[in-house]
Amino acid sequence: MKILILDGFTLFQKDLDVSVFEKYGEIIFRARTSRDELKQVDHSVDVIITNKCPIGADDLALFPNLTLILVSATGFNIVDVQACKEKGVQVSNVPNYGTFSVAQHALAMLLNYSNQVDLHEKSVKRGEWSTNQDWSYTLSPIREWHGKTLGIIGMGNIGQAFANMAESLGMQVIYHHTKDLKLANRKFVGINELASTSDVISLHCPLTEKTDKMIHSEFLSLMKSSSILINTSRGGLIHSLDLKSALVSGQISAALLDVLEVEPPAVGHPLIGITNAIITPHIAWISLEARKRIVTSLENTLKSYIEGKIVNCVNP
Repeated sequence: MKILILDGFTLFQKDLDVSVFEKYGEIIFRARTSRDELKQVDHSVDVIITNKCPIGADDLALFPNLTLILVSATGFNIVDVQACKEKGVQVSNVPNYGTFSVAQHALAMLLNYSNQVDLHEKSVKRGEWSTNQDWSYTLSPIREWHGKTLGIIGMGNIGQAFANMAESLGMQVIYHHTKDLKLANRKFVGINELASTSDVISLHCPLTEKTDKMIHSEFLSLMKSSSILINTSRGGLIHSLDLKSALVSGQISAALLDVLEVEPPAVGHPLIGITNAIITPHIAWISLEARKRIVTSLENTLKSYIEGKIVNCVNP
């Protein structure tokens, strides 16, 4: 069996060992692969592991022996699953690997915004506390989240984990989901009510035709001018130009983003460089613990497949 890893650098980096897969066959490891470069890889492989390299219907024709695609993520929209099903290629993903890491990053971004720890720590290192005439000073406003309202869009595992963290700060949680989940002390509301009453809005829903660019000018116009938008889910949920306009005009206070619609973003992306847009390079998922869970899940799915068992299949 030949196993082709198309874009393994971000998953394995320098602290995880790809040799865990060697017991199952020959490993062909590529740090990165663009869609155009699929024409240049070994086409005799039986298994492909991919994260961001797209595989469409036309690409499948390049791999006559291919029977299994493992997506090293929860989202699998990079693969044409219907075309795979028609060709008898199983596609499996990795569910629930990063629940706490992603929720933790959303919380970290929120606390970084409200407390500006790094800004003040650097001020102390520059000697500004030692030369200050006051025993306490701030370089930016400090906010407290106790008693504020957090609105979560998408109350799945990550949304609920973030809700738990926010409640530990004393925040009140409301949410919008595909249905009312009847959650204790968490009110299900319509999308417009969530937009207009939340102090913080955090996105935790998948990118679908229905949710594509769901955060647009109309939604943003309903938000409080003091409110904050967090996105650690999918960049395509937000209309970037509409968000830029809302940020620059002061329609909302800030956007804390770990994802953009295209990654890496083009030079000159409209949100990069905006003072009140705090952006990290899609790192919410990337903790060592989360990546270990991905590798373990991929190995278990591959082992099960070899044994004739179907695990985490998204195109049954």
